[in-house]
Amino acid sequence: MSDIQNALIDIALWLYHAFSAPGDWFLSKFPELDVAGHGPAVSGLLSAALWLGAIVLIVTIYGLVRDLDRALTAFVVRLYEESRRTWRVVARRLTIAFRSYALERQARLTRTEVHELPALSALQLQILQSHAGLPPAHLLTSRDIARDLDMRPADVAVVLGTLRKLTLVERTLGADDGEHGYRLTRAGEVFVAAGNRTPAKATPSPQRTERPQRIEPRLGSA
Repeated sequence: MSDIQNALIDIALWLYHAFSAPGDWFLSKFPELDVAGHGPAVSGLLSAALWLGAIVLIVTIYGLVRDLDRALTAFVVRLYEESRRTWRVVARRLTIAFRSYALERQARLTRTEVHELPALSALQLQILQSHAGLPPAHLLTSRDIARDLDMRPADVAVVLGTLRKLTLVERTLGADDGEHGYRLTRAGEVFVAAGNRTPAKATPSPQRTERPQRIEPRLGSA
């Protein structure tokens, strides 16, 4: 039991000396201070003031570091989100620009190919026109066209073969009874659209009717 009491007394003395260490250090640095008979009390008050100041300083520094950390974290998050948003906008605009350029280039090449095509016959134009009003993903077979134009399917197939060589129609397998179906290519659509835009006929300007000159009688003429 005495050993426990001695240990507790040693711990209390160690805590006291640790608590009084700042005051003792301060008094040792300033020996001119006259604290005769009140050294332990003055040391305790100084130690309490120094320990309190240290605690306030630590709490203040911790608050500043915490606020700085929050501000930096919020700034980094905003910078990251802003950079992602900017990158998405730039990527979207670049994608739109490249897609527009590709579509414009394809349309320009298609118009060039269409203008370079030879003159088509009336039957070829009529067969192309029969594909113009098709809904998306719909096809026409040679029998369908022959039935609408009152022709033989073999003759229609020959014309369709010629239009395929001119890249105005394309053939695909997907019609009824395993028969090949046909639809307009991009060049064929441009060709049909250009053929539908017939220029307005210029109205001839009315010709001026010249009036016969009036012959005035002259004096002295026979």
